[in-house]
Amino acid sequence: MSNKKTTNKKTTNKNEKTKNKQKITKAEEVLEIKETMKSKDKKTDNSNKKKKDNKSYENKLSTSDSRSEMIKLLKIVLIVTGIMLVFYGITLLATNKADEKLENKEESQAPTETQIQYENIMIGSLLNHNGAYYVLIEKDKDNHLTEYDSLIGTIKSSEDAPTIYKANLTDSFNKNYLGEEPNYYVDDIADFKVTGTTLVKIQDGKIISVSDNYDAIKNKLNDLA
Repeated sequence: MSNKKTTNKKTTNKNEKTKNKQKITKAEEVLEIKETMKSKDKKTDNSNKKKKDNKSYENKLSTSDSRSEMIKLLKIVLIVTGIMLVFYGITLLATNKADEKLENKEESQAPTETQIQYENIMIGSLLNHNGAYYVLIEKDKDNHLTEYDSLIGTIKSSEDAPTIYKANLTDSFNKNYLGEEPNYYVDDIADFKVTGTTLVKIQDGKIISVSDNYDAIKNKLNDLA
């Protein structure tokens, strides 16, 4: 009976040891699984961290590239703007010089007070001017016109030169005043007629003297010179 109890006791101890061993084995397996999971989580965290670091680095590179491109673009814009300003300045300077030359040329070519006195007029306005003045009515192909122009040029050089106008009978507005018979002293200019080159003196809207041949015109111009 005693041996049987001892055997049972040994069997019981053996079973307990086996159970304890199994518990320890399971505990070790659980710990191993936990360690494995922790290792995987750690690797995952490291992987995620690396991805974040890589993404951050890529973002930094992208930002740096964008800034670099912006700086390059700004430099190009500044260079182009500078070139345009230089060309604008050169163009403006050249334009101003051209304007100054044109103004100087116009001033040098502007008629003096004496030159204005010898402008052409229409016979229709012969009586419309104030004061005393002369009008040389020229017929085309008159051989003495050059001589008359020379005498008038001499008159121009005088400081107190009288006002002398010219009217050419070939002008479409003047040709109707050329007729077969002269008619000088008129109240209505529409009735005025000449037969050839004629020098007329007018004062206060009225014809007061007429020279209608070569000698008379030449002498009168000589008197005025």
